[in-house]
Amino acid sequence: MRIEDYFAYESFRPNQKELALCIYDNCVDGRTLLTEAMSGFGKTAAVLSGVTSAARERGSRVVYTCRTKRQILRVVEEISLLQKKRRLTAAALFSKADYCLLKKRSSKPIPQESFGWYCGFNVSNNLCSYFLNVSLLGSDLDRMVDRACQALPNHTELLTESERIHVCPYELIRLVMAQAEVIVVPYNYVFDPKARPTLFDRSSIEPSKTILVVDEAHNIRDFLKGVQSTAISLDEFAGAASEADDLLMDRTASSLRQLLEDARATVDGAPDWYVDRAAFITRLSRGRGEVWLQNLAFELTACSEAAWHSVAYGRRLPRLILKVGEFLNKVISAPRETMLTKWEDSLGLVSTNPVDGFHAFLEQFDSSVLVSATINPSEIFLRSLGLSAPSTNMFIVRAAPLVTVRTVIDTGVTTRYKSRTPEMYSKIAAKIVNIVTSVTNGVGVFAPSYSVLGPIHEQVSKVLSDRRIILERRGLSNQEASDLMDSFRLGSRSVLFAVQGGRFSEGEDFRGNLMDATVVVGLSLPPPSPQLYAEYAFLKRRGEKDSYLMLSLLPALRKAFQAAGRHLRSPGKKGFVFLLDRRFDSAIVKELMPSWLTGNVAVGDFAAPQTESLIREFWNG
Repeated sequence: MRIEDYFAYESFRPNQKELALCIYDNCVDGRTLLTEAMSGFGKTAAVLSGVTSAARERGSRVVYTCRTKRQILRVVEEISLLQKKRRLTAAALFSKADYCLLKKRSSKPIPQESFGWYCGFNVSNNLCSYFLNVSLLGSDLDRMVDRACQALPNHTELLTESERIHVCPYELIRLVMAQAEVIVVPYNYVFDPKARPTLFDRSSIEPSKTILVVDEAHNIRDFLKGVQSTAISLDEFAGAASEADDLLMDRTASSLRQLLEDARATVDGAPDWYVDRAAFITRLSRGRGEVWLQNLAFELTACSEAAWHSVAYGRRLPRLILKVGEFLNKVISAPRETMLTKWEDSLGLVSTNPVDGFHAFLEQFDSSVLVSATINPSEIFLRSLGLSAPSTNMFIVRAAPLVTVRTVIDTGVTTRYKSRTPEMYSKIAAKIVNIVTSVTNGVGVFAPSYSVLGPIHEQVSKVLSDRRIILERRGLSNQEASDLMDSFRLGSRSVLFAVQGGRFSEGEDFRGNLMDATVVVGLSLPPPSPQLYAEYAFLKRRGEKDSYLMLSLLPALRKAFQAAGRHLRSPGKKGFVFLLDRRFDSAIVKELMPSWLTGNVAVGDFAAPQTESLIREFWNG
């Protein structure tokens, strides 16, 4: 079988064909493969070429899973190009809330956490005409499914067409999935036990006949930890009781106030960050037994009573009642290695070994391909996912960088927690202004957190009033994120402010001359917390010597390096990467930097004239 037949472009870039062939060979042999290639290499096209050709040969399907919706859209773009070359059926599935046309018509806001109730209530009571039409439309729906299979529609087109024939877009995509050879989904449909049945049970996809592709695999450990962990504050317990009061659910409100009282006693009584989970469950049960607590947790999460009361009294669906119920469920059912912690006025359940069983999970599939731009050092990366070299093949693309990069490490600033002062933020903002005013085109600024991003953005905006400045905010919807990117692309000298590890720092491509430089401000190291202590304690008991690298430094560096390469997306591209933090100048960080960042490095505390000179010399040279 010719690998070229499943490649969307006329020719391969250097080393792309080798990667595609390696993926093809491993998938045909039914192996797990971990592969690394630098940002801008064209991994997605090469991976699709390898897995689709292998899937055709083995009679398997492909599930391609990504962390963010923006990354899914990037894969969808490549599939659409491939579909123009040869026949390939495909589907892309987002969360159900992204498709809901009934929600768009609702006069009341529907909290994301409550959407499952909202949808279930309307469907089970025959109140959603979009869902009812799925079984009534017949040929109109069949034609739309066929068209969507052959040529992936974008999200807006799908919603528009679904509204035209008055059918649920989510159910339509489910029908497309039944015929699709390649299915692109976010992580939760693969790795979250609550969402997984949507893909593998209700859509009749058999893992043993599926090739699994995990994009940006360096995010897997954190994602699994997030799925298995949870946290709740005393204020949220109190808020849940208030929600029950508003809905006239007296018995539920009374139970929630008892839980609040017991949670407060636990927080006040625990001498340090660790809480005995068995003793906590006994306290919450108040002698009524664990079964009573399980029934209460089910009542709060299923919450049919809350749904009925919300409709009957014209109130919005509760959010915090559900959160308390989910917290109780996880506390009761969590595996032995999960720790219960407390800090300030909050309780948290922490999965100290989130990758337990990950290797066995991958073994269910016909084969698996884990893709990343940053896995160095590979031995620690494998251990962080619970994998080992004997059971996992590796292919690392070792090619000369296809881009020309000038890396500048500025040691005059830092975002180390104790140094986060107004004066430090002013120094960082001044350096960013110097960079922006010295380059011709746009700039991307990536901070370690929203708390750092805010004050820097505010100060830079005051000075650069003539520039189009785009700010990433918490909780952006997919449409809002698309609108921001469209706004950024409208101006040739736009400045993007975003967070490392966010939706714009991974999976978003700034091609052409949209960006001349990226500015990575600080390291996104996790702050000290009971959750982090719990993970460190677990790894220490297991004898892990590289726990700091595994849990703190490497994840922070991967976020930084991913953000740094956002503008270096095509061969021959030139660009600057500014690393604004003296910690980037340490020996261990330099050792872990990818090769494309280390070819031309300047280090120092650069004033405005020096920055201008560096930039001028690079472009002229």
